[in-house]
Parts: sequence; structure tokens; C-alpha cells
Amino acid sequence: MARNIARDEREAERRKKQLLEAGLDLFSRHGIEAVSLQMVAETADVGIATLYKYYQNKLNLVIAISADMWETVWKEVLQAVDPEDLESRNAYQLVELYCDSIIRLYEERPEVLRFSANYKSYICREGASEEQLAVQLDVLKPIGMLFHRKYEAAKADGSIRTDLPEEELFTTITLTMLGMAERYVQGLVWANNRTGDYWKELSHVKDMLLAWARGPSK
Repeated sequence: MARNIARDEREAERRKKQLLEAGLDLFSRHGIEAVSLQMVAETADVGIATLYKYYQNKLNLVIAISADMWETVWKEVLQAVDPEDLESRNAYQLVELYCDSIIRLYEERPEVLRFSANYKSYICREGASEEQLAVQLDVLKPIGMLFHRKYEAAKADGSIRTDLPEEELFTTITLTMLGMAERYVQGLVWANNRTGDYWKELSHVKDMLLAWARGPSK
């Protein structure tokens, strides 16, 4: 019987998606180190041999999960904004959109932030190479390119400071907002907050970053 290539490809994509979703759920709840590949395969209802066929090892699976997760997040963020409206926003408004998106993750999808926090320390411990990380870095390129266009426009419209190098400004804003959201969702803060809800604190972080992004003379 002739193979149905299209059907086989659909089945492969379905199994990959099951593995990515199961891995994200398990890793975000228990931590990456505590979860075995066998646990991921069983939760995804996929054979362990199939997992190894697609991802070879735990590091590759973790990176694939991160890439898929952030691609989905940023597609949802950008699709929620009218393309013309997005293009008309200046750099300050783009930074505000980013910060609001991270706060929304904290409120609605804390598992994303829990996984992200664990992910960074894991790939450092495992010594992930640039080649291995390329799959995730490619996902983030469109966001970086969008910021680049707005940063260049800010040299004329003055919406944010341009006295600092673009990369320094971009990474400080993105990593500070993301890093604080990750710590708050994990409860890794010194604060007298019995409710565990740090929405207000994250809003303060957003306001501080926006003020810093405007620059001292704004």
C-alpha cells in the first residue's frame, strides 16, 4: 500500500504538538530538572521512541517548547492589534504594548512565565550552543525588527530616548519586565503580600520602564 505522505506529515505534527504541550505543562508545574522525558511521553500519549525521533534529547525538547510557546504568545499579541494601528504606534507605545502583554501573561497564563524562568537557568547549565538556540532566536527576530523600526523613527519623533544604543535599550526593557514578572509569578520576592497577587507591583515596574525609556528630558 502506498504511503500517504500528507497524512503522515499531519500525524507527525500532531504528535510533536502533543509533546510540546505536555512538556510545557509538566515543566512549568514541576521544573525542568524534575521531569523525565518518559513522563513527557506518557503525558502526551506518545511513545518514548517517537519523542527521541523528533527531539533527540531533553535540551532540544525544552528549546522547541520555548520557541513554540513564544511564537504563539507574540502571534496572539500582534493579531489582537489592527495592523494599521500597530504601524502607527511610536516606540513608546510599542514598549507600553510589550509591558502590558507581559502583565497579561502574569494574569492569564502564569505557566508561560514559570517555564520561562526555569528555561533560562536550564539552558545555561546545559551549555546550549547558538546553533541549538537558533530555533528560538528566529522566533524573536520579528519583535526585534519591529522595535528597530520604531527606534529609528524615534530619532525624529522623540518618543523614546535614543542616547543609548538600540540593543541596550531593547534588552534592558524586555528582560527587566519579563524577569520581574517571572519572579512575581514564582513568589520569589521580598514583599509583605499575603494574597500573592503582584499586579500592582508589575504595573509600577511598567511605569518605571516607560519613564526610563522616555529619557531624562522627556
